[in-house]
Amino acid sequence: MSSDTMIERVESWACSIPLAKPLSFGNFTVSQRGYAAVRITTRGGLVADCLGHTRRSPVDVAITDLLAPQLVGRDAFEMGARLADIRRAVLAIEADGVIGRARSLVEICLWDLKAQALGLPVWKLLGGYARDIRVALVEGYEIEGESHGDIAQRLIGRTEQGYDFFKMEAAHYGAPEPIRRILSEVRQAAPKAEFTCDLAWSWQTAREGLRSAHLWEDLGIAWIEDPMPRTRLSEIAFLRQNSRVPIGVGDETTRTRDLEQLMVHEAIDVVRIDATTVGGFGPALRLAADATARGFRVSYHVNPEVHRHCVFADDASDHIEIFPADRPFDCSHMLIENAAYFDIRNARLSPPKAPGTGLKLNDEALARYAYRHGTHRE
Repeated sequence: MSSDTMIERVESWACSIPLAKPLSFGNFTVSQRGYAAVRITTRGGLVADCLGHTRRSPVDVAITDLLAPQLVGRDAFEMGARLADIRRAVLAIEADGVIGRARSLVEICLWDLKAQALGLPVWKLLGGYARDIRVALVEGYEIEGESHGDIAQRLIGRTEQGYDFFKMEAAHYGAPEPIRRILSEVRQAAPKAEFTCDLAWSWQTAREGLRSAHLWEDLGIAWIEDPMPRTRLSEIAFLRQNSRVPIGVGDETTRTRDLEQLMVHEAIDVVRIDATTVGGFGPALRLAADATARGFRVSYHVNPEVHRHCVFADDASDHIEIFPADRPFDCSHMLIENAAYFDIRNARLSPPKAPGTGLKLNDEALARYAYRHGTHRE
C-alpha cells in the first residue's frame, strides 16, 4: 500500500445556476439547474473531479457527511474495499435516491484516480476501443418566443452541421400535434433524421399516450422516452405492447432493479442508463451488458464527460447524448474546464486521450455558483 494513494481530502459543492428562461416539462418547470460537484484528492497529489445533476437534492451533504468518512485516510486504489465501506455505512438507510447519486459520483472518482495513476483514459482502463460515435443532440427544447416553425428551422440548421439524431422535449405541449408539425417539417428537409421524444414522466395512463404514439409513428422517432414513472411496470408494458414507436425508460434511475424488472418483463425497447445516478461505471456497464444480451437498445443519459467512457468501453450504445453549450437548456459546461460538446467534430465524438475521465471542475465557477461547500480531510 503506497501512502501516495491514500485519500487525503474529499470536497463537495452544491451548485445552482439560473436558466435564462424557465423550461416547462409539463408536470414541472425548471428555472435553475442544480448540480453536485465532488473532488477527491490523494496524498500523492492525484485529483479526481465529478459532477452530477441533483434536482436540488442534498447529494453534496451525503458525500461529505456520510461517505467521505469512509474514504479519507484509506487507499483509493482498493476500490472494492472502499465500495464495501460505503455499503456498510448506508446499511441502516436506503441505498438509492440521494445516497445512490452520492455513491455514484464517488465511484466514478475512484476509477478516475486509478486511471490517472496508470496514465490511461478510463474508457481504455475499462477495456474499450477507439472509434467515432454519433452525437444525439439535445436541441429540441423550446426557446421562449419561438413558433413551431422556428423550432423546426433550428433543427434543420443543425442537420446542415451534420447532426441527424435529436432529442425533443415533448411533455409541455400536452398534445401530440405540435411535435408532429415540427418533426414533419424537419423530415421534409432531412428525411433520415431521427428523434427521441422526452415525455418527462408526464403521461397519466398508457391509453392516453397511445394517441400520441400512433400520431408519431411515421416521423422517424427512435423511441418515446420516460412516458411515465419507471415503477409503473404494467402500464409501461401495455404501452410497449400496443405502440409501434419504441419505448425507452430509465433517466436518473438510482435502483438497478427498476431497470432489471423492466427488461425481465420486456416492458421497454430502450434501456436508459445514467452512471452518475445508478452507482457509477461498474453498475452502468453491467446494466448495459445485460441489456445488450437480452436484445435491448442502450442509451446513456446526458453527462457526456462521464458517459463517453461508458460508450467507448464497449459497443452497447451507438450514440452519445449531449446538450449543446450554445443553447440555454443546461449549464453543466459552465462548471467544468473541458465540456465534451466542444470536442464534437462533424456531429461525432472521438474518445478522449487524457488520463482519467478528463473532467476538471472550474474553481472560479464553483466559487460563483456554489451555495454550499463541504470538506472532510485527514
